[in-house]
Amino acid sequence: MSVATDAIAVQSTQVVAPQGDLNVHNAAQLYEQLDVLAGRGDVSAVVVDFSQVRAMDSSAVAVVALAKGLFESAGKRFDVRSLSAEHRQTFALMPMRSVATGKVEASEHPLEWAGQQVLASWAGMQRFLDLLTDTIFVVLGMFRRRMPPKGAITEQAVAIGVNALGIVALLTFLLGLIMAFQAAHQLRQFGANIFVANLVGISMVREFGPMMTAIIVAGRTGSAIAAELGTMQVQEEIDALRAMGLDPNRYLLLPRLVAITLMQPALTLMANAVGIFGGFLIGTMYLDLSAPAYINQTIEALSMGDVLNGLTKSVVFAWIIGLVGCYCGFNIEGGASGVGRATTRAVVTSIFLIIVADSIFTTASTVLKMG
Repeated sequence: MSVATDAIAVQSTQVVAPQGDLNVHNAAQLYEQLDVLAGRGDVSAVVVDFSQVRAMDSSAVAVVALAKGLFESAGKRFDVRSLSAEHRQTFALMPMRSVATGKVEASEHPLEWAGQQVLASWAGMQRFLDLLTDTIFVVLGMFRRRMPPKGAITEQAVAIGVNALGIVALLTFLLGLIMAFQAAHQLRQFGANIFVANLVGISMVREFGPMMTAIIVAGRTGSAIAAELGTMQVQEEIDALRAMGLDPNRYLLLPRLVAITLMQPALTLMANAVGIFGGFLIGTMYLDLSAPAYINQTIEALSMGDVLNGLTKSVVFAWIIGLVGCYCGFNIEGGASGVGRATTRAVVTSIFLIIVADSIFTTASTVLKMG
């Protein structure tokens, strides 16, 4: 295939006339020539004449489409002529599209951007409310003996609770040590070492135990739920369940939500005990407090209301993690990259909502106590 260019420029218009067969092996030569003409200042238009082309394939169509984008971005005219009926059938296989190269689009107006964000947020809220409604129905269905598959809750409970014992215990133990050290540094100046037990006990039971456990579970379980359901969504396994007449919420959402609701308070109780034990070690080994005195002071400082407050928080945190993870997994967009985005969104959203819920609980309990 040879490419002949009309040497005579008529009104700054160049005519490019490829010859022979135009296929994947020689289409690059035509594109290079058109690219050069697109960059020349003395050329305002280019016409590609196909009268001498015998046969072409889709690569020729791609070259012409890319060249059209080059000239449009440069503000120049681009046309083709002398297309036979066979050539037109080939061009019909791939619609020609303008390809912007280096062209800066007009920036979006701030009000338009804000409106799009509001609409996207509203649509997301509607989807979440739909999921919440479906969740309520499948939970109520348990009272009519419409249970999830046998063993599904146990399997999820092991993954969510048992497998997280080590990391939750380690981090809350270190947290108890840190709080005791920081409190001891200040209180020992006033001879009030014994009140380290009050600080560590109340802080762990009311705040740090439930919240730290929830953050750890959100990182482990929330991400796992979103990734697992997102992968099933991408591979159309969830659509297959619907096609078989099975409710995905009953078989996928319900076991995870029930398991995390049971495991989160259990992990919180363990976190409270381990964190208080960390403070106990500092109190007895660093502050020279006796073990019975530290234990009695902790018992006197805590009340059943403190324990119930922390457990109530843990249940709410469990629902947040489970629902957000399932929502992000069910509403994934894209392929493998979409799974990654859904996983990240599940963790970030869960932690944000956990902190918001914890602040609401703390504010409400403080106001009730003052009242």
